[in-house]
Amino acid sequence: MDEFELVDRYFRPLGSVAAGIVLGIGDDCAILDAPSDEQLVVTTDTHVESVHFPAGADAREIAYRSCVTSLSDVAAMGASARWASLAMTLPRAADSWLEAFARGVAEALQQCGAVLIGGDTTAGPLVITWHIIGTVAAGAALRRGGAQVGDLVYVSGTLGDAAGALELGLIDGGSYNKFQQELRARYWSPQPPFELARKLCGVATSCIDISDGLIADLAHIAESSDCGAEVEFSKIPIAPALLQLAGLERARRLAATGGDDYELCFTIPPSCESALLGLAGDAGLSVTQIGRMTSGAGVRVIADSGATVDLGQVGYRHFE
Repeated sequence: MDEFELVDRYFRPLGSVAAGIVLGIGDDCAILDAPSDEQLVVTTDTHVESVHFPAGADAREIAYRSCVTSLSDVAAMGASARWASLAMTLPRAADSWLEAFARGVAEALQQCGAVLIGGDTTAGPLVITWHIIGTVAAGAALRRGGAQVGDLVYVSGTLGDAAGALELGLIDGGSYNKFQQELRARYWSPQPPFELARKLCGVATSCIDISDGLIADLAHIAESSDCGAEVEFSKIPIAPALLQLAGLERARRLAATGGDDYELCFTIPPSCESALLGLAGDAGLSVTQIGRMTSGAGVRVIADSGATVDLGQVGYRHFE
């Protein structure tokens, strides 16, 4: 099977006739129409075997995770993901692997209604690159910059579960108990809060998805907004499964510094707090206030005693 047969068999069915698509899979380029009153939001993410996911992992899980974590970047801007292109290098074109991979892609795109519009396939080591295009009302996109001193810092969901799965050795296939399965699912099948993210436009002053770890990603908001931030260590939300498997102290550190949550960290003025809680309630999602923006620079994590918590190096960085 060559690359053209591969595309026709497994990926062309993931394209469809949808709003804004003039020409989809099959030509040199896709052609898109964007509404005149909206702006495009564009992101590119590369996922490398043995760096972003373990070698030999399940193809459906690789596909779903790589796609939905890329879609999460668009959600963090308050935008709606519309179109996706996929570039892959594959060591071999195995039917069973490609069938499972395509199924994972379909599941991920369905989460937010995005459509595959093209891509590229090449022989080589397993590398997956997603290019996602979203739309947002002109001038309404959420950004990392924009937080003000006194704004409240909120997060969605619970944190540390995916990092816990990785640290506890739960990401491989195997037989796991209920709590272990919950953590493993948070690593392989993250559920970014797409609906909440769109509703934050006009309410949040800044926003970022938590991919490198809460404290590291909040530091991006602080730096971009020319502010500092304080986080109350005990307020960071932790799931019961992580508490059960890791214990309180370890769970708190994983929640503060572990990556791969793909929840939202955002800031709001105190005057918008009731509106936020209403939006979250309508979406059936939990949000938790964990701190506030301050003058100065950097992120300070505070224990219940008022002492600063030393977390050491936080966040993942390539080339270090």
